[in-house]
Amino acid sequence: MNEFLYHGAVYIFENSDAQRVKVGMIAGGLNQVVDRLITVNDMWSERKVACQICGGRLLNFMGRVPQHVKSGIGCLGGNALPLEKDVALADSYRNDILNRLGQLSGTELGSAIRIVNTLEKRIERFRHYRRPVGKWQFRVAFYTEGAEKVEYLSHKILAEREDKQAPFGEVFCCSASEATEAVETALSHLGLLHSATKETQLRGSSRVGIPLPPQMAASTETKGLIG
Repeated sequence: MNEFLYHGAVYIFENSDAQRVKVGMIAGGLNQVVDRLITVNDMWSERKVACQICGGRLLNFMGRVPQHVKSGIGCLGGNALPLEKDVALADSYRNDILNRLGQLSGTELGSAIRIVNTLEKRIERFRHYRRPVGKWQFRVAFYTEGAEKVEYLSHKILAEREDKQAPFGEVFCCSASEATEAVETALSHLGLLHSATKETQLRGSSRVGIPLPPQMAASTETKGLIG
C-alpha cells in the first residue's frame, strides 16, 4: 500500500547536528510527508528564503527575494534582502502601518493590527538569526484521523521545549524519541492510538534531497499501534 487512507499524518523530523526535532501535520500520505521534508530542508538551508513583507517562502535568487505577487499586487518585499539577512524593511513597514492606525477603523483597523502583530513576531524570530546547521531527516509519521488535534496536543505537551528562535515553527529542543512519546501520548488521550498507523521509514523513497541509509532504502516497517 503506497498511500494511507487517513485524514493526515503527524510527522517527526530530526536534525541531529542542531539537536532539534520538528513535529508537524500534513494532509495526505507518504508523498506529502516527503514533499514537506524537502521543503523544510530548502528553508533550513536558505534555498528558500522568507520575504520581509509578506513572509512568503520563495527560491533564493542571488541572495534576494524574487519579485512576487501577494493578494493580486506586487509585494514590496520583492528584490529585497530576505528575513534571513535583514529585518530593516519589515521594521519600517511595521512602523508605517502603526503610524496609520489612527486613520483606520472597522475591518481595516482589525486587519492592520493583525499585520502588525504578525510582522512583530517575524522580526523577533529573525532579529538575531544565525544560519542553522545540519540537515533534517525523517524519523516517524503517524497516519491518523484527527491529525490536527493530535498535532495540537503534541505541541502542548512539548510546549516548554519549543525553539522560538528557529526560522520556522513547530521546532522543539528534544530528541526524536521524546517527540514520538509526546505524539503517542496525544493519540492515546484522543482515543486514536489503536487505529493509527506508524511509519518509521520512507519506503522506497529516493527523491532529491532525501538521502536514505542503505538499510532504510532496502526495507520498511509499517505497523498498527498497540498501545
